[in-house]
Amino acid sequence: MSGPGMRPPRDIPVNLVTGFLGVGKTTAIRNLLRQRPSGEHWAVLVNEFGEIGVDGGLLADTGVALEEIPGGCLCCVSAQLFTVGLNRLIRQRRPDRILIEPTGLGHPAQILRTLTEPPYAGVLDLRATMTLIDARHLASLRHREHPIWRDQIALADILVANKLDLYTEADREALRDYVAQMPAPRPLVVETSNGRVAVEWLSRPRLDRGGALFPEARAFLQAQAAQGHHDHDHDHDHGHHASGAAPGDWVTVDTRGDGYIGRSWWLPVDRELDHASLQRWVRAFSGERLKGLMRTERGWQQLNRVDGDGELEDLPPPSEPIRPRIEAIVPEHRPDLLQAFDAALRGTERRA
Repeated sequence: MSGPGMRPPRDIPVNLVTGFLGVGKTTAIRNLLRQRPSGEHWAVLVNEFGEIGVDGGLLADTGVALEEIPGGCLCCVSAQLFTVGLNRLIRQRRPDRILIEPTGLGHPAQILRTLTEPPYAGVLDLRATMTLIDARHLASLRHREHPIWRDQIALADILVANKLDLYTEADREALRDYVAQMPAPRPLVVETSNGRVAVEWLSRPRLDRGGALFPEARAFLQAQAAQGHHDHDHDHDHGHHASGAAPGDWVTVDTRGDGYIGRSWWLPVDRELDHASLQRWVRAFSGERLKGLMRTERGWQQLNRVDGDGELEDLPPPSEPIRPRIEAIVPEHRPDLLQAFDAALRGTERRA
């Protein structure tokens, strides 16, 4: 994985930063990047369930090499997008560390396997996997019965209970009970808020689980092997991807998988939305997740709404022109929520 005359890279530390939808992975990565040692060159490979790279946009000003994989394909490691993106980071950037942020609906087991097998064995040094959770989800049957949610926790070397400021004492007690029931060896468990994580945690070794994966992870990998492909019902409308769209077009792309539907909107570079109208529809949105980078008459805004919590927040203007982008995720049995929000969102456009 190196060019002519270049020494092949060896033992590049790599960490997964995983967790379910909306738990604060990107915020945690930003905090880690601020703590990176002086003189070290880090790289981030980020995947999103949708097609437009909202999280990548939020990391663009961090000064690190960034590779984005859209459409939820990082969980489908057989896809060329993963290896192409990772190989590009290794060859062209030669980083001192790589952070990988899978989609919140991505299964970690196959990613971990890929990173420890040829051609990456000896090139990458897989360190601790950091899994972020929201302990309030322990009271949600929908989360606790989701196999990906369970495996993200089961495969964690560091379990970060984020959003501590929103927990009740019952939430914290539920977390302690859940961890107590986990089989040994148990992960390091940390409670925090606003994605405050310590960079030294990244150097922790992986827990020795005897090379075994948890039952859900084994079942997932067996199903993958039996099908020869992933069993997620991804429905990527790549024919409408923003890269081929005219500058003045609105672009929408839908993604399906793991019981959810995502819709991504990519707006023209110069388009502004009405702030009050947008805020009203954001507050009315009752789907699983809503996030984005957009411009209103008040300037650039960022949005990260999960389970009805999250508002528009001021964002420094991007250093280079970018297309505003928004992504919504809803349960697959509620496509009406996407249709209603689509109509409302287009109605917020400010006319010249």
